[in-house]
Amino acid sequence: MSFYLVVKNNFDVLRIFLAVLVFYFHIGIETQNQYLMHVPGGLAVHCFFVISGYLIVKSYLKRKTLSVYAKSRFLRIYPLYFLVITTAFIFGYFHYSGSFIDYVNNGAGKYLASNYLFANFLHPTLPGLFENNFQPFVNAALWTIKIEVMFYVCVPIIYGVLNKKLDNKKLTVLLGLVSICCFYTVQYLIEYHGLPASINRQLPSMLVFFMLGAYWNFAEPKFLRLWHLLILIPIVLFLQSWFVIYAFAVSFMVYVIVFKLKPITVSKRIGDISYGIYIWHFPILQTLIMYGFFKNIYQGTAIATVLVFSFAMISWHFIESKLVVRH
Repeated sequence: MSFYLVVKNNFDVLRIFLAVLVFYFHIGIETQNQYLMHVPGGLAVHCFFVISGYLIVKSYLKRKTLSVYAKSRFLRIYPLYFLVITTAFIFGYFHYSGSFIDYVNNGAGKYLASNYLFANFLHPTLPGLFENNFQPFVNAALWTIKIEVMFYVCVPIIYGVLNKKLDNKKLTVLLGLVSICCFYTVQYLIEYHGLPASINRQLPSMLVFFMLGAYWNFAEPKFLRLWHLLILIPIVLFLQSWFVIYAFAVSFMVYVIVFKLKPITVSKRIGDISYGIYIWHFPILQTLIMYGFFKNIYQGTAIATVLVFSFAMISWHFIESKLVVRH
């Protein structure tokens, strides 16, 4: 059984909240709503990385074999991911005017192949679909799934191979420092040599968030208190340009919310729907925009919220919960 289901904490409710933040942030971007565009979607993603760093490393350290770890990670991520990609592919075909062969040859085949391999950046669109939307992307949220999977692959290397030379605690600190150095190096290249800014939203620059979460497995920041949120929240909202301070503040904020706030239980009737919200929301949003439901932002947001939560709950109860590897 997963650690966060055994210990009373706020992992479940926080992840749902973070997924909703990303969802509403994307509503703001895709509709160009000046209010929702300010929802801290980027901060939510960084919080997700911190949580993953803690939980995935804990999961790996608890499991006795690499095969069990790999199976649990695969079943947690890929089946629903596969369904979302395939559903979008089929949906796109029904909105395509040509033949199926033409649809595949016109880019749909590349979309399917690249996305099945977590390479959404290679082909994020489907022919004829969402072309009149603000952005034609089928599922722009998938860029973080690639980073998550890369981290899943790195964990056995870090804590199964590299830790033979350096203990887990020191190794975690070292890799966090390397990630910070990479961030500032890449930032310099972006500012003075014209590299695309998106490079700094990938590994290894983002690895520091995973490592900050992973570090809790070896030395928890027990000095933190609930009132520290009064300091941490302004830092993460307004000092994002101070990357090192921001990264530590994000990890400390997550820790306080998860372990210091009074636990909020998510009903079993709802379930662990954060992944479902995250992976379904963008194509649902794009579809509603395409059909004109967001001509009224309140109407569109209400319908999108109902649909996204419905899809997420169905996904959890009929797919995800059936595939959780328990020990």
